[in-house]
Amino acid sequence: MSVLLGERSFESITIDDVSQSSGVSRGTLYTYFPDGRDQLVRDAYIRMAEKVAQGGAEQRAQHTSITDKIIGLATALIDVAVTPEGRFYGMIGSALFGPLGGVTGTASGSFRAMLVEDLHQAKLDGRLPAELLVEETVILIAGALREIGATVAREPNRAPQLLQSLRAACDAMFASASPA
Repeated sequence: MSVLLGERSFESITIDDVSQSSGVSRGTLYTYFPDGRDQLVRDAYIRMAEKVAQGGAEQRAQHTSITDKIIGLATALIDVAVTPEGRFYGMIGSALFGPLGGVTGTASGSFRAMLVEDLHQAKLDGRLPAELLVEETVILIAGALREIGATVAREPNRAPQLLQSLRAACDAMFASASPA
């Protein structure tokens, strides 16, 4: 289902399409996924979100600077969004909001929590000024990460430039916020 979603719209994918591409009979699909396409897309989304969140946590743990931690989160998202299975994850559209009700935003929420923790710690350590608005800064970064995921899902070759630009933006934002 993940690969099909990266190639076609949700509305155009039938259980027969999933059966044919997976080599699994319709009956078997319905045995394991009684809600059909909706359950298949939810499960595919959850799998991709878990990969992104886990990859982000692993990347983040490897770094100490705020900018490098943010680049690590972006890299984890890109690593999933450029795969055939993960392409749809970066391109979620309004057609999928119904089937994905209640399951979207898990990786984003995880990333936001990590960013809040990192920025608060950097403020406590004196690496960022006390007047930095952590929640607002996290909203800006989370939006950038979402856009990077969507862009890379459509145009994988832009990943290096997007990471370079994100690094430059973070360096500038945090350099101008450095304590005097």
